[in-house]
Amino acid sequence: MHRFLHVPFLYTHVHSLHHRNVNVGPWSGFSMHPVEHFLYCSSLCIHWVVPSDPILVIFQVIYLGPVAAMTHTGYEDLLIKDKRRLALGTFYHQLHHRYYECNHGNQEMPWDRWFGTFHNGTPESTAETRARKKRMYS
Repeated sequence: MHRFLHVPFLYTHVHSLHHRNVNVGPWSGFSMHPVEHFLYCSSLCIHWVVPSDPILVIFQVIYLGPVAAMTHTGYEDLLIKDKRRLALGTFYHQLHHRYYECNHGNQEMPWDRWFGTFHNGTPESTAETRARKKRMYS
């Protein structure tokens, strides 16, 4: 769904509002156009097609709220006594907000690596991302 929001028409009219947050923080996870909110919550419609236990539906409803804030915290992890206790927002997603034509998914899924839109934070990746953007929009 997120990659779909980067189609030029949808990006210009809908998703660009979310990307005005270059320095992400928890509230920027919820800073979305109403159409994007609708699409974000539409994942719940899967329960109309696939028979699901009501507990799963409740879990997904509860999950959708905090996950938007957590993936935009601006912090990598919650550390307690120098031990990683909870994965929060990732540097990977912060790079997406800064350059917006990279890291559309998350690190667990290989889509960005497969489609050449992966940015690992190095100057070389920044140069590649900028060159790709220049080719796309010129």
